[in-house]
Amino acid sequence: MLTMLERYRHAAALAPGKLTSLMRNRRVDPVWTGDGDDFWYRRETRDGEQFVRVDPVAGTRRTGGSLAELGIHSASTVVVPGVLLGPDGRGLRRRDHNLWLVDGERETQLTFDGEPDFAWGALSADSNMVVPFRRMGLDLPPVGTVHSPSGRRVITMRPDERRMATKYMVENLPPSGEARPQVHAWKVQLDDEGAPPPPECRVIDLDTGKWASVDAVDGLVSQLMVNGSSEITWSADESRLYLLHHRQGGSRAAIVEIDTVTGERRDAVVLDEGPLYEPNQFLYSLPLVRVLPDSGEALLFSQGDGWGHLYLHDLTTGERKNRVTEGDIVVRDILHLDTERREITYLAGTSSDGGNPYWRRLYRAGLDGGTQRLLTPEPADHDLVAPDPQFFHLVFGQGKPPVRSISPSGRFFVDHQSTVSDPPVILLRDAENDGRVVCELERTDVGPLLDAGYMVPQAFRVKADDGVTDLWGVLSLPRHPVDSDSIPIIEDVYAGYQTTHSPHAFIGGSKMAARQVYLPAYNALGFATVMLDGRGTPGRDRAFRQWTFQHFHTGRGLEDHVTAITALAGEHPRLDLGRVGVVGHSYGGYNAARMILMFPDFYRAAVSSAGVHDPRKMPFGRWDWHLGGDADRGSDAYLGLGNVQLADRLAGDLLIMCGEIDENATVDHSYALADALIRVGKRFDFKIWPGADHYRMGPYQSMNIWDHFVRSLHDEKPPRGFVPDPG
Repeated sequence: MLTMLERYRHAAALAPGKLTSLMRNRRVDPVWTGDGDDFWYRRETRDGEQFVRVDPVAGTRRTGGSLAELGIHSASTVVVPGVLLGPDGRGLRRRDHNLWLVDGERETQLTFDGEPDFAWGALSADSNMVVPFRRMGLDLPPVGTVHSPSGRRVITMRPDERRMATKYMVENLPPSGEARPQVHAWKVQLDDEGAPPPPECRVIDLDTGKWASVDAVDGLVSQLMVNGSSEITWSADESRLYLLHHRQGGSRAAIVEIDTVTGERRDAVVLDEGPLYEPNQFLYSLPLVRVLPDSGEALLFSQGDGWGHLYLHDLTTGERKNRVTEGDIVVRDILHLDTERREITYLAGTSSDGGNPYWRRLYRAGLDGGTQRLLTPEPADHDLVAPDPQFFHLVFGQGKPPVRSISPSGRFFVDHQSTVSDPPVILLRDAENDGRVVCELERTDVGPLLDAGYMVPQAFRVKADDGVTDLWGVLSLPRHPVDSDSIPIIEDVYAGYQTTHSPHAFIGGSKMAARQVYLPAYNALGFATVMLDGRGTPGRDRAFRQWTFQHFHTGRGLEDHVTAITALAGEHPRLDLGRVGVVGHSYGGYNAARMILMFPDFYRAAVSSAGVHDPRKMPFGRWDWHLGGDADRGSDAYLGLGNVQLADRLAGDLLIMCGEIDENATVDHSYALADALIRVGKRFDFKIWPGADHYRMGPYQSMNIWDHFVRSLHDEKPPRGFVPDPG
């Protein structure tokens, strides 16, 4: 029998930051050379790193100790901090709240009316990243700014924060080592303060300096700051540009055409799909919209038939021409569009073959419909890199070209094929030949991971609370239970509308299931672990997806988690339904607190990390997906979204924790829930981490979560002899 100290040490050896090093060749990120569809990539060996050059047409694969050995001369990318480089070599930078044109050594001022809190190309303070970016010392290029293909024109915007109130955070032990606490300040409009002022938008001719104002008071450019170049399409002569206009929680969407000389706008295509329209079910992915100005057409995502399809529309008349995709599928990402061949390549999920609906499959279809082909038929997840919003690449890309899984011609693609229990096989495939495998690139070596004690999860399918709908998730059992006849359960939750949570590929295979990396440590401590996607989460048919939209009379999908874990215990009698805990971070922290409060007879312990508990404290509009775009902020339905109203229901052991400089889920949310619990006389634990923001959870915080569940579910004391590695 392992001691609890031994379990903690084993858990630390399987901590999230150590798992990647226990696998070799988990990913192949192709670097396309520009010579046809040739590419190279790095691979790992027992002795170090190798380089591999692949000729897809010939189907050959050569290895070498350096790029030069393989005949590849990789040009270095020159990145000028703070400059947004255009396609013609000229760039833009921000100075004194205005935009300046950078042309070699020459700089010319373009705008002259910028001012504090109303600056051109400025990052909105309501970005959840102001403080981390300050810490990183980033010299950000102009954001919300996009060049035309020739580089002659740009569309740009400036957020108006002049009348917004300032929010403050106090960092009691600043990194400088000074005794005086540091105060962090940023502008934000909270949800109970009304709609913020609209941004201003212009199209500027960089050759002449002339500009046209674009009316954006209705939120037209609300996504421009994040999506950037992925949001904008220019006509061939650059006299017009097109972008999607949609407000979260609303039923209406439009493709808006803007005259780049006059700034005049018109709705070219309009969709109205009550009660809720979504340009993509996954909120952190790009809108499923493509505009084809040369042919006068636009592709838009729609769930009008109950699934998630792409439809072709006429830009002149606005009429729908045809459906491009087919069957019981939900399109997730567009990977390649060939306007000459009129073909589109995309990732989608389906359960029409009885498989896992969350597995990503690659399809290709003609724009005129009726020609959809499945290119990855194997019953597994097929992980291909989808384009990221421009903002993330500008900030974190370091000037490197974005990773693309599909070759420049669109013919070849790199497919990471795996399941939650089967390690990846990485294949090069030919899209023009129905996805034929050209060659195997790598087979991920997970031997060290398994040797370290990693327990491979099991996928499961159970019924939802309605007794009809299928739910999917994963269960991971401990190798060495504390009591082999009675195993406590920890559910890691993120029951949000934003993204899926449960993994359906091998560990490390999807950014959507990032918290899977926390499960091995819980297993090492003797807990069974569960991750699940209930109704109201993306990736499924419209009825499943929109189950939580304006359904205030229900548990809004959380009841599915109780039903699913109960069903699992019926299949696995060793699972102890008397000892169930739940943990979540961010929106998952909101869910974890809500679940122990809503279901006090089921969840015995919970950890709410960086949760949001009072809707009034959120930036304006963040709850619109649940409520609709014109929700009454004073209604019981709105206030009922919060957790503070449920404080009197607490019966189990709750740990509330948050970083003191978390600007995403600000610490006042945690204080609000703590205050509500104190007022009704409930016992709980409350921890604020010095110097911590929203995006990093260190070993010490993880240890405290372990401690909480060991006390509550194992009824044991944590080992005082364990000290986590601060690295």
